[in-house]
Amino acid sequence: MGKTIRRNWSIGDFFIFIALSILCVVMLYPFWQTVVSSLMTESEYLTSTFKLFVKSPTLASYKQIFQDGTIFMHLKVTFLVTIVGTVVALFFTAYSAYGLSKSFKGSKIVMFFIVMTMFVQAGLIPDYMNYKEFGLINNFAVYILPYMINTFYLIIMRTTFMEFPKELEEAAKMDGCDHFRIFFTIVLPLSKPVLAAIGLFFMVSFWNTYMQSVFFITDKELKTVQEYLQSLITSTQELEAIMVAESGVEGYNSETIRLANIVIVLLPIISVYPLLQKYFVKGLMMGSIKG
Repeated sequence: MGKTIRRNWSIGDFFIFIALSILCVVMLYPFWQTVVSSLMTESEYLTSTFKLFVKSPTLASYKQIFQDGTIFMHLKVTFLVTIVGTVVALFFTAYSAYGLSKSFKGSKIVMFFIVMTMFVQAGLIPDYMNYKEFGLINNFAVYILPYMINTFYLIIMRTTFMEFPKELEEAAKMDGCDHFRIFFTIVLPLSKPVLAAIGLFFMVSFWNTYMQSVFFITDKELKTVQEYLQSLITSTQELEAIMVAESGVEGYNSETIRLANIVIVLLPIISVYPLLQKYFVKGLMMGSIKG
């Protein structure tokens, strides 16, 4: 039988534990308050101060949102953007990183110009003119095409691929495999942790798509849920469209409806984190840049 390893806590460890626990509570409280408040009746919401618990939970706000259904049109767009964008960006970023991990004439110059894109950007007006020239205005592709390759994640993946044993690729080439087949049959299966970690970052980024929807999309059916949520919070026009129930119904008000919408938008992306958590730390360690 294996021996149980017991760790003796020092005073420093105790204070670190207390500090991290307080920090965790401070960070989780806003989300907890949002969920709890969305389940409150109007009278309880107006009279509660800290909103830690619900005395009389109700789903009235959620029922109103489901009856209106507007948010789900924007959720569908955001889901498509997230799924398609993550797959496309992950593939092209990984494949570009694999190609740049090989030594070739002028590779350092190519990497220099790629890294420069992290620091030098054209700006909003040139972007708009380019997108208009390529027909991307009011086009779903404007959410995907400009973000097919992320420079920062490309550098992380490139470092990971450079650490692969060259013997594996040489053996595959002797068996008649080309670079494309090596990439799919050897490189990608061995890179699952870093792909999962970076894929999670891509998912969060595409899920939070907002600026592209504001500046490059005018078609309401192509708007993302983030812009819809922002308009719901800052204006009353969208909110009035939801609050169409009979007057005098107890159970919700404008604030609980706003909070319920926030919860609906947060839940899908939060549910992904536990599924990819086991790959997160390992993936970042694999892709760390060595000095």
